[in-house]
Amino acid sequence: MLSQRLRIARKAKGLTQEELAEHVCTTKGTISNYENNHSTPPNDMLRQLADILEVTTDWLLGRTNEVTSYAASASIAKEQRSLDELLQEKIDDPDDYYFLDGYLEATEEEKKEIRRYWYDLKKQMKVRQVRETRPPSLFDITEEMKKK
Repeated sequence: MLSQRLRIARKAKGLTQEELAEHVCTTKGTISNYENNHSTPPNDMLRQLADILEVTTDWLLGRTNEVTSYAASASIAKEQRSLDELLQEKIDDPDDYYFLDGYLEATEEEKKEIRRYWYDLKKQMKVRQVRETRPPSLFDITEEMKKK
């Protein structure tokens, strides 16, 4: 229970294992061990983790399902939403709609293939050290034109 909830809360806060480790003065490996259920944090570390992640120690330990702060609760609820709900949110964005058009209607096998292709592409980008860049926004373009 602790390992799963620690990972959920960390991701909900938008932290990497390394960033969380820095906050509590430990190593990424230690956080990884906690999240993979290879070790359990001592009480003082558990309190620090709960404070940083804005949850209770009882929630981390699975003694309650109540998360203290509203922000943390909302973030964790977002983390636990289904893939289809997250995709529907993206489809509501016109830019993402064309990219994801038809995904929700795809068969499970087609969805798996799309995800497999996407992960392979991301892996290749890492290997080639290609950095993701965002195209300039319309605002950026018009501002650049005003300067000329």
